[in-house]
Amino acid sequence: MTSRRAFLLAVLLVAQAACRGTLSPLSNKLKVGEEPYLVFAADGEAGVGDLFASALVGGVPYQITFTRMDERLPALSPDGVMLAFIRGRAPGDTAAGGLVVMNLLNGAERRTELTGVGSVEALAWSPDGGTVYARRGEAIFSMPAPPAAGALTPVAPADAAAADSAFRVLLGRPPLGEAMPCENGPGVCARLGEGDAVPLSPDASSPIRWLGDSVAYLEQGQWTVRPLGGGATRMLRWTRPVGNPRSVSVFGGVRK
Repeated sequence: MTSRRAFLLAVLLVAQAACRGTLSPLSNKLKVGEEPYLVFAADGEAGVGDLFASALVGGVPYQITFTRMDERLPALSPDGVMLAFIRGRAPGDTAAGGLVVMNLLNGAERRTELTGVGSVEALAWSPDGGTVYARRGEAIFSMPAPPAAGALTPVAPADAAAADSAFRVLLGRPPLGEAMPCENGPGVCARLGEGDAVPLSPDASSPIRWLGDSVAYLEQGQWTVRPLGGGATRMLRWTRPVGNPRSVSVFGGVRK
């Protein structure tokens, strides 16, 4: 190889390295951190989980991840810019994976190993976006959000209540209740401040936070958005089939 060819190859490699983490997977598709949108997991190639984004009404699903790994449990940061999720070798293999935080403005990623954490069941963020939480059963772990560095460690007792509230599906603003699986049978119920439980749907599961006074849940294979203060219930529909959509996370847009 001549010295000139070697020089050009070196320049090309440097240029390629500089481009890593500079391309948003949602560039020219959604206004990340500005307009409302949602992220969800669905079956990708060979049934392995991939992550997708769309407008709140559904519509066009935009693929975010393209690896051969299994990505799941997406959780959007409060400002709608960062996305936390689990990346493992196979579906359901959370113990052998890592917690990834992706910057949706430029595609940059930071991975934290799950060593000592075990099989993660859910991810969440602190209200200020400075902390990422991972839950396994009753145990909750936390780590500083990028750009700060740090490993996942058990939440301190003094911070346990705040960490637990990050996973609760609160209803209304200010919160007037909480959506949760019904205690005495299948379905999703709303537990009001006084402790009364009101059934929302006997066939629903996986309730998630939505906007305002609405709640969303998985019902007979479809995601349903139900306003609790009156109004029509609607289904999330996408312009092309997405296999087994699950684990929806919502960003409500910039408050004005």
